[in-house]
Amino acid sequence: MVSRLFSPAGGLELYCHKVVEGLLERGAHVTVVCEQNQSKLTHPNLKFHTFTAPSKKHSKAERLKQYLEITSNAVKEAGPFDIVHSQHHPVNPVDVATFHNHTVFRLSQVGKTWERLLNNAKVAFTGAYQARNEVDRQLSTTAKCLNFTSKTTRDDFYKTFGLGSKPAVISYPGATLATHADAKAETNADADQTRKDGNIFTVLFVGKGFRKKGLDILLDAMKTLKSQGKNCRLLIAGLSKKPADAFRLSRLGLEKEVEYLGFRHDMENVYRQADAIVLPSRIEPFGMSPIQGMLRGLVPIVSAVSGVSEILTDNQDALILKNHLDSEELAGLIAHLMNDRELTARLSSAAMTTAKEITWEKAVESTLVAYGQAIGERK
Repeated sequence: MVSRLFSPAGGLELYCHKVVEGLLERGAHVTVVCEQNQSKLTHPNLKFHTFTAPSKKHSKAERLKQYLEITSNAVKEAGPFDIVHSQHHPVNPVDVATFHNHTVFRLSQVGKTWERLLNNAKVAFTGAYQARNEVDRQLSTTAKCLNFTSKTTRDDFYKTFGLGSKPAVISYPGATLATHADAKAETNADADQTRKDGNIFTVLFVGKGFRKKGLDILLDAMKTLKSQGKNCRLLIAGLSKKPADAFRLSRLGLEKEVEYLGFRHDMENVYRQADAIVLPSRIEPFGMSPIQGMLRGLVPIVSAVSGVSEILTDNQDALILKNHLDSEELAGLIAHLMNDRELTARLSSAAMTTAKEITWEKAVESTLVAYGQAIGERK
């Protein structure tokens, strides 16, 4: 298993960690080849082989190119292996590659007009974008079988790189967080508090990307709700409030309605403070936070272009934002929940049921299918 960082925290990292756990439970012998090991996972069949990262003196583009040589040599030193599985990290040869991000062209398809133009310019003239595109091209064309966290990501890669009939498997992430032994406990005044303001409808946003994750659209929606006299509160987990954020909230008149929580280890407590979780992303290969929130009873509102929307049903276990760039539509969906608490309760119950069916066991089983495909192609 090849990954830059092996850790139970994060998105790609949690996915890789859970898959390794599942493979070990099924009797596989796993060697994790990584730059950093931040996991406490131990098992008789588990080994680690670390490599040294390229120097930060080099540009991002140069480091990406060097990662291919460094990681490939590390795998050769640690092997041989029956399967070389990359978690979207440069390595050659590779049997299975799991892709956790869209191609560099994605924003040119789903962004605002100026974002599309700017992204086209970056792809054409920026070395880092070109290097990342080359990594994606190399992995997707040389791997025996491709593994994607959603169909929308698969379609992006197949269209971009003309992959034709190359074997591919969809392995959706599971819903559960890291195990207690791996998660760090964070102490703060709100640790045991389920809701700060029980009567105020609270929505949660989880993520770091401002535009790619659609936080700009969500803030505009919050402004609309306030202008309509709706008493709604927004929690933002994953980002700390910087001066630019404070200025933006002041300009929108949302200083009291929006709270930045910063990076949190105690996500269980964060989820308990909300009624709904909103992910209006432009770029979202999957989106694990809505599923994790659903498991705790939050109603998900997600954009139609996000991968997670593939396994949800509008008005049954979620609300789907049809136009991910329309803040008025998003405000309407949030208001719909606020105005109809029976609907909110029904969607909450259904969301919990759906989330329980989205398991890491299924992700591991799909990964094993990809291994079988890769071995068949190799033969």
